[in-house]
Amino acid sequence: MDGCEGTAATDCPASACRRPRRVAGVRLRAGAGWPALLTALYGLAAVVATWPLAARAGDGVVSPIDPVDGVWRVGWAQQALLHRPWALFDAPVFYPFPHAYLFDELLFGSALLTLPLRLVTANPVLLYNLAVLANLVLSALAMFALARRLGAGRVGAFAAGLIYAFAPLHLAHIGHLGLLASGWFPLAILLLDRLFATPRWRDALALAAVLALQALSAQYYALYLVPVVGGFVALRTAQLARRRRFPGPAVWGRLLAAGALAALPVLPFALGYRQVQGDYAVARTIAQNAHYSANVLSFFTADGQNLVWGRVTAPLRAYGTYTFERNMFPGLVALLLAAVGLAVAWRRPLAQYLALLALGSAILALGPHLYLTADPKSQVFAYLPYRWLYYHAPGVSSMRVPARIGVLFLLGVAGLAALGLDALLRRARAWRPPRARALAGLVAAVAIGAIALESLNAPFTFHSLPTGDRLPAVYTWLAAQPPGVVLELPLVIPDHDRELTINNRFEYFGLYHHHRLINGSANVVPKGYRALYEEWRRGPTARALAIAQGLGVAYVVVHADLLDADRAAFAPAAFRAFGDQATPVATFGPDAVYQVRPAGRFAELRALIPRDATVYLSRADPAGTGAYAAMLGRVLRGNRLYTRLRVAYDVDYAGTPTPGAAYDYAVLYRGEDPAAAGFAGATVVWQDDVVRVYRRGG
Repeated sequence: MDGCEGTAATDCPASACRRPRRVAGVRLRAGAGWPALLTALYGLAAVVATWPLAARAGDGVVSPIDPVDGVWRVGWAQQALLHRPWALFDAPVFYPFPHAYLFDELLFGSALLTLPLRLVTANPVLLYNLAVLANLVLSALAMFALARRLGAGRVGAFAAGLIYAFAPLHLAHIGHLGLLASGWFPLAILLLDRLFATPRWRDALALAAVLALQALSAQYYALYLVPVVGGFVALRTAQLARRRRFPGPAVWGRLLAAGALAALPVLPFALGYRQVQGDYAVARTIAQNAHYSANVLSFFTADGQNLVWGRVTAPLRAYGTYTFERNMFPGLVALLLAAVGLAVAWRRPLAQYLALLALGSAILALGPHLYLTADPKSQVFAYLPYRWLYYHAPGVSSMRVPARIGVLFLLGVAGLAALGLDALLRRARAWRPPRARALAGLVAAVAIGAIALESLNAPFTFHSLPTGDRLPAVYTWLAAQPPGVVLELPLVIPDHDRELTINNRFEYFGLYHHHRLINGSANVVPKGYRALYEEWRRGPTARALAIAQGLGVAYVVVHADLLDADRAAFAPAAFRAFGDQATPVATFGPDAVYQVRPAGRFAELRALIPRDATVYLSRADPAGTGAYAAMLGRVLRGNRLYTRLRVAYDVDYAGTPTPGAAYDYAVLYRGEDPAAAGFAGATVVWQDDVVRVYRRGG
């Protein structure tokens, strides 16, 4: 039943039915050198398609935004795995918020993939770029294996690997390591097909590993496993039932075992993301989903970086606001070959699955509404299936870019294209001998060459990232200091390119100095971080410094070259006014470091209020940020805190104040009437320039 499961013998050419039986044994019969040769060819293709990545692998990235964040995500995960695996989620950014590693895309699978290379190098930029190349090669090899399982010959399977790994649709995401890590999908499908044919425990265990690695490589891909696996199981069951052949207990037992084993390493991440989503109300609006959805023209557009189709499809990209995320074009040759493959092999169960996978993912990539172009006025239909999923399927509302499911469209096209090229080669070999062999060779060369040509890009522009001895001197100095919390100025919200670039570099340099960092870069930005931004955006003030002291900041690094001229000039004088509370300790060109002295008054407040006392925190902050009361809430963590304040620093408030309830202490801003909070006649037991603390009962 290998290769043509559930299919009558007359529905499948004998040659096609025999080929998949060779898949598991390709390495044995083709010789030990064949896998190495195949890997080398795909590796060469990866180097050419991403040039000059290989030449800049140790010190450059294709963008100062997402790839720099990716370098940090891979680097931190590997540091945590090697030294403190229990602290993986609590990355040292966005201090003091927990689970900061889960504030954005998950690249843990790529961190695992390149972890053995840490024995050779600790250069995080090199490891990241090697992960990019490794994922492209893995995607190609996995697609080759699936195409062979499907019944394609080696040439057709090789073409499928090129299409899946290097098509314009895929390479447009060269800056998104998570989206390049799609090589586990074809292996999952291959192993599912094997399990239904001959249920073996080794395949079940391999499937569990593949599913886990795919889920841990990207959040989007974790969700996409649901239609990939669920769709395969449902369709294969229906295909077999149509012939009155039903999967036995051995199949279901191994499938359940594979699913359960895959869930074990994934579950902590899923629960962590669920907690982050709940704590920080993470959700994308339906309008954001519509903006990042594909449209009808998207299936015919490639990014401008593509040498063949970039300029040709430029007029189609001109409608509305352009984003490369929408491009769905897999290449003209791939589409034509896929059409041929579907025409000749539509009776094969696995071909049927790939066709439905491509169709279904294309529909979902269109998002909640159907648009002809990127122009919002081109809407022709408002209720596509993705809209229902957005409102009803868990996790979908947290995804911003429906078009990213196009990777499954590409997978289906690549698999069918392998069968299409295989059919053309069979026709060529059936031509008049002795010219048949030459004709088949010509067809293969033209097809492979055309696929490769369609994948070529103009050389990517690379941005340097200092490593090793080339680090900015301020970070080398920080690395030699005792552990402490670092705040870097400017403190910015990571929501635009400049701000993302700044914060991503701060995170990246944290891989070298190893201090906890107030700054951070992610899609999830806690309200408390935004409050700190509001406090510091006007520059160093006594109140902003006090909040930093209360949060345990030990060093403030001021990057004058990143501040506007007025703030850069204001900062030194402002810090001098703080006296011994913040003293300059090092200067490196435009970078100045101030050491922050802990505020003794906060320690006094902590000692003053018993741990079993209840505390009312005011939200009537005259500055409007709520950061000061939230900071004092952190100082008093361990007490039951009651407030309507929405800002918190790793503190769980006990609840909102109840009218008429008698709390032991109240933290009120100066100028507030204590009677309004139920503390008329209460004694002031502690105060500073911002708040007063009242104790009930004198």
